[in-house]
Amino acid sequence: MRAWLIAALVLLASPAAHAVDQFTVGNWQGAARYDESGSFVRCSMTTEFVTGEFVTFSNMADGSLIMSVTDKHAALKMGQAISAQIVVGEYPPLPALITNYDANTAGMTFTNPGPIYQRLRIGQRVAINPAAGASMVYPLIQVNRGLQRLLACTMREMGFTNYGSQAVGDPFGAGIPAPAETGTQAIGHGPSSTAQFRPVDPAKLKGLGIALLSKAGIAEARMLPDEERQKLAPGFPLFWLDSDRSGGGLVEYEFTEHHAPMPSLVNMTGTLTLFNDAASCRGILDSQIEDLTAKAGFPARRIHTVCRRADPRNAYVVDYMILAPDEGRLLKLAVALKGLDGHAADAEVPHSDTLLTAALQTLKGTASP
Repeated sequence: MRAWLIAALVLLASPAAHAVDQFTVGNWQGAARYDESGSFVRCSMTTEFVTGEFVTFSNMADGSLIMSVTDKHAALKMGQAISAQIVVGEYPPLPALITNYDANTAGMTFTNPGPIYQRLRIGQRVAINPAAGASMVYPLIQVNRGLQRLLACTMREMGFTNYGSQAVGDPFGAGIPAPAETGTQAIGHGPSSTAQFRPVDPAKLKGLGIALLSKAGIAEARMLPDEERQKLAPGFPLFWLDSDRSGGGLVEYEFTEHHAPMPSLVNMTGTLTLFNDAASCRGILDSQIEDLTAKAGFPARRIHTVCRRADPRNAYVVDYMILAPDEGRLLKLAVALKGLDGHAADAEVPHSDTLLTAALQTLKGTASP
């Protein structure tokens, strides 16, 4: 128990006066956490097992995920970091670096959380296999629902007080393709508009999309009517196909009230997108995150996801460009390719670079000084 108290101080301590956002999912107890100045740091949730051991998940303000665990039988050296493999169900082992906080407590940080989200959302238990020492195994009862509440907590703490209880689906987590399993996706829980943000006018969005496609030299794009778009990518008000295997979408939101700094919101939009893609992929999800801020001159990221499937014709890759040219705008530009040839597991997405260049050139001209 002493180890847990130390871990609590390290990971979960915060001024009690600020712990206003709290939630419970099964045995998971969650709350927002703050630093000494009162600034939001993370949302965390913890469960205790009958053995007296604990697991904590923390979603940080930068969008990264931390998993910390206690093991009463472990003898860990404080500060030591060793490689480990995370094993969940039939998924391939996921490499990680585990750091020991004290003799019985250790944790891992996932700055690219897509692959671990996929495992946590579906798995029944997780095994942590350090390169040295005994394995640590924990059940994952209701962790999927808990993680949804954890992400929603983070969004509310970033200023979106009306975000709801589960941050999935529209607006910020929209993905391609839309997840079919709404039982775990709860896509309707994410609001498409609140008093704090709203989608831009459809005509304005279509005009921007046409301009970007033209500037990128994509002449054969066909805009999908609403009925067809809703089946493929309901989170994107504008969607097009430029071949029988490739296409893209665009969504833009305007903010009307105070919110977190745009770099944090861009990062969290990427995290929500990865969380949703973890539900969409009926295979093995991999992802990469590219920081485009220096190139863009404003907060920007590109999220590259690959869904590998047994039948490569059903595998797909997607690039999401998340762009915030000023404090009042957030755009997500997505491009996708369905079908891999078996030699292109990390295939480049058609038109990703040209559309990104077109978007940066266009948005730099409209950004507020």
